[in-house]
Amino acid sequence: MAHKARPHYCRFMDTDAIKSEIRTLLDQLGYGQAIYTIDAHQGLTSRFDIQLSGEANMLIGERGANLAALEHIVKKILRRRNGTEHKFTLDINNYRLERLEQLKQDVKAAAKEVRLYSKHVPLRSMSAFERRVVHLLLVEYPDIATESVGEEPNRRVVIKPYP
Repeated sequence: MAHKARPHYCRFMDTDAIKSEIRTLLDQLGYGQAIYTIDAHQGLTSRFDIQLSGEANMLIGERGANLAALEHIVKKILRRRNGTEHKFTLDINNYRLERLEQLKQDVKAAAKEVRLYSKHVPLRSMSAFERRVVHLLLVEYPDIATESVGEEPNRRVVIKPYP
C-alpha cells in the first residue's frame, strides 16, 4: 500500500512570499483597489494581519468563517507551490485578536460565576481552537473543571466546579 508523502513544516517562513500570495488572492477577490497593509508578526506562531480600510465584513464573514476559509486557501496555495506546509494565522483588522481578548474576558467572568454560585456555566458554541483556549486558560484554576459537550457546529465548553 502506497503512503502519501507528508509535507514538511517550514521553520523559517518567507514572509514576503506569503504576503505576495495574500495580495494576489485579495486582488482576485476584487480587493485590488482597496487600501490595505499586511503586517507579519513573529511570536509563538506567526500572524499576518491585513489592515483593510473600509468594509472588511465580507472578508471576515459570520463568526470569522470567511477569514478561516481565506487562511486555509492561502496555506493550500503555498503548499502546492513549494511542497512546504506553513503554520501561521491570518487576521483582518485584528478581528481574531480582539475576539480572543473578548473570549478571555468571558471565560474569566464565567469562572467567577462558577466559584460564586458553585454551578455549571455553559459557554456559547465555538471552534475547536477557541475551546482549546478556554481549557488552557482554566487549567490554572484548581477548583474549576472544563468539559466540551455537544456536536459540531454547536460544540461548547461547560465550566463547572471541580468534583
